[in-house]
Amino acid sequence: MTVFSTLQPAEQARQLANPEGPVGIEVAEWLNGNNREGNARALALLGVQTGCHVLEIGCGNGRAAPEVIGQAAGVRYAAIDISSTMVDEANRFNAAFVAAGRANFHLASAEHMPFADACFDRVFAIGVIHFWTDPIAALLEIHRVMRPGGFALMSALDLRSPPQFAQAEFGFHLRSAAEWSALYRQAGFSSVEAQNVESEQMTPDGTPIKRYAIRMTARR
Repeated sequence: MTVFSTLQPAEQARQLANPEGPVGIEVAEWLNGNNREGNARALALLGVQTGCHVLEIGCGNGRAAPEVIGQAAGVRYAAIDISSTMVDEANRFNAAFVAAGRANFHLASAEHMPFADACFDRVFAIGVIHFWTDPIAALLEIHRVMRPGGFALMSALDLRSPPQFAQAEFGFHLRSAAEWSALYRQAGFSSVEAQNVESEQMTPDGTPIKRYAIRMTARR
């Protein structure tokens, strides 16, 4: 039994949105294992090339950083998260990359990012955008920090068969693929595509289950 399975749905949602303290650390580790297959597929689709500057939004404990940096020579990685616990964990886990200047982690939200205009070639966020109360503000900010021709990949839970914790009253804002596509275009993105994705995961009590997500890709 995982720590996550012992929490009530409202607390599960809270720890997923903003992992805090020892419980948040354990929840993040559980997520790493449960989402490993889907995360690997998403990172492969980023198309990271030599010299790319990559931004992750909602990096959690920073386990994706080595995977991103290892995809090509000269890759630089930056990340933000709203959880101070996760930023601390990410810095600890990636201390060598941080010391070498190849990775940096910031306590910040998608709506207010500490980066200059047009500085990232790739932006990705996995299981984050369904927490945004103001998606246009976040998407406009992402559009701002991306370079012309930059590529963004993000995923969110689908409206189909959401987990018990993924409810509006707990801070989840689930939208259809068409709704997400319209928001992206409103924020100025081009070549917007939405894809329904199915993956095999485990419930908190260890039962295999199919989960459904929407994968959004777009260019600036």
